[in-house]
Amino acid sequence: MLRSQPLIRKGTKSGMDQQRGMFLPPCTIGNVLCCECGTSIPPNAANMCAKCLSSRVNITEGIQKRVTVMFCPECKRYLQPPKTWIRAEWESKELLTFCVKRLKVKDVRLVGAEFKSSVEARRGS
Repeated sequence: MLRSQPLIRKGTKSGMDQQRGMFLPPCTIGNVLCCECGTSIPPNAANMCAKCLSSRVNITEGIQKRVTVMFCPECKRYLQPPKTWIRAEWESKELLTFCVKRLKVKDVRLVGAEFKSSVEARRGS
């Protein structure tokens, strides 16, 4: 003769545990200390806080960060290879889009881009 098992709801003790009279406390995830600075954090693969992880690991390694762009000072346009010239203002949204499209990136999702001002860029203008 087969006995049917009672329906067990999520988050309750299992039928076997109820029959044995065992108490199982709810499972919680504890914290660990960052292996570098000792800050209490939720566990992760590196067991490091975000600050220590970003100072140790370069997530941009292997990603192209610079691109060479040809500019014609007479017509104030940028070369879009092989032979198209586009007009864009200095540090404009259009120029940033043009530069980002020229980057060679694979398996990377870009979430933000901006121009970074430098002494070399100021001397060139």
